[in-house]
Amino acid sequence: MLTAGTALVREMEKSAVLSGTAEYDLMLRAGIQSGIWIEKNFPDASRFVILCGGGNNGGDALVAASFLHRRNKEVLIFSTREKQGFSGCAAEAVRDLPEAISFFVKSDLSSYDFRLGDVIIDGLLGIGFTGGKLRENTAAMIRAANDSGLPIVALDLPSGIDADSGEAAVNGAIKACATLTFGRPKPGLFLADGYRLSGRVRVVPIGLDGDDPVGMEIFTNLDAVEKIPHWSVDCHKNSRGRVLVRAGSEEYPGAAALCTLAALKSGAGLVRCLSDADLNGRLCNAAIYEKISSEDCPEKYFNCSDVLVCGCGWGRRASAEVLSAALDFPGTLVLDADALNFLSSEPSLWKKRKNVILTPHPGEAARLMRAWNIADTADRIECAEALAGFSGAVIVLKGFRTVVAAPGRRGTIVAAGNAVLAAAGSGDVLAGTIGALAAQGLEAFDAACLGAFIHGIAGEEAEKVLIADELPDLIAEKFFQLQNGRTI
Repeated sequence: MLTAGTALVREMEKSAVLSGTAEYDLMLRAGIQSGIWIEKNFPDASRFVILCGGGNNGGDALVAASFLHRRNKEVLIFSTREKQGFSGCAAEAVRDLPEAISFFVKSDLSSYDFRLGDVIIDGLLGIGFTGGKLRENTAAMIRAANDSGLPIVALDLPSGIDADSGEAAVNGAIKACATLTFGRPKPGLFLADGYRLSGRVRVVPIGLDGDDPVGMEIFTNLDAVEKIPHWSVDCHKNSRGRVLVRAGSEEYPGAAALCTLAALKSGAGLVRCLSDADLNGRLCNAAIYEKISSEDCPEKYFNCSDVLVCGCGWGRRASAEVLSAALDFPGTLVLDADALNFLSSEPSLWKKRKNVILTPHPGEAARLMRAWNIADTADRIECAEALAGFSGAVIVLKGFRTVVAAPGRRGTIVAAGNAVLAAAGSGDVLAGTIGALAAQGLEAFDAACLGAFIHGIAGEEAEKVLIADELPDLIAEKFFQLQNGRTI
């Protein structure tokens, strides 16, 4: 999905109104859908505190407040403007606001205005801020919200962030744990200060059509619902995809187990694991396991496999013969971890071919660039695009805001992921997930984007998860939610 800047969003909204959609209906869709997400993701909140400006972003927040109140939630509104000062659609949202909701006009806030268990909803500015300095009363509310340490959900954009540039106001901006952006993702969510202040990003569909042809490519929750594979009623294990995992070693047996389990939990019908590691007792019963030597990559399984995932936990014992055999695999090939490191040390082994996915972290990407004499760059999108252009492969450049690139197309930012995923074994889980999606018929680029997104939201929505062993079950949960059409 392409981003849309402020001017284009306003044009989209105008077009929707000219096509017969009432402007207030757009606000109702934004506010109600936001309320649904907030209620679902914060079921234990003791109170929802709305920070409300006088523009349309404030109107969106008031609609969310009305929805949450009707769901029997305690709601409190701190506004920068008196009720009679709202205009346009926001005035309609004020009109529909239940009288039972406490509404206070504030020029300042302090820690005493919040309490433990609150969730703050930011409806101060949204895309209305276009850079520079905030009014002091708005800046003061933002400081108090940030200093509270409470979770903040921003509507459309964290207040104080420029929707086009991502630059924060000189006197502060909301630090959100999540941003629910309306219609299209805004470029500012992925640039400059917006990159680190937006938290989880979800796109709320409100019925806007159109894209910016020069916008950034973002893989969002709406893209994930569109790309998730659906199984026919008469499917069988072979039609759901067959994954061959060549992973693990005596030093790193867990890598093979994590990759294999992730492939199974991501919908593959059959997963076979070949490893020189002793995996007895480590694999689930659904996996097929064969112990082999570190120099072996049995080609007898190639014709009965759709995808080969290689490299997780190989250690230093992998041989040129193993990598060379893998590169001759006729189906989709996923190379991760030590397969990439070995390739960096022996770049002449590379065979440019279709349907290959490389999944480097930044260090592995840097080694590949040096091995292939690609000019170094600090820009993650440029790095992924350069690697894809040279290798002919799909590149999954891991890290915060994973970037997926393919030859001849712009790099795509995956709008999911958090620090939970910065743990040993997380990459092995991602490789298995991508492999399973490719085995279910997705093209390599789509499998890479969707796999990184599902892996990312599993981390984002995890509670008390500290190790990668717990990710495959969360991935299965997110897989089925997407299959059932859950968009936000």
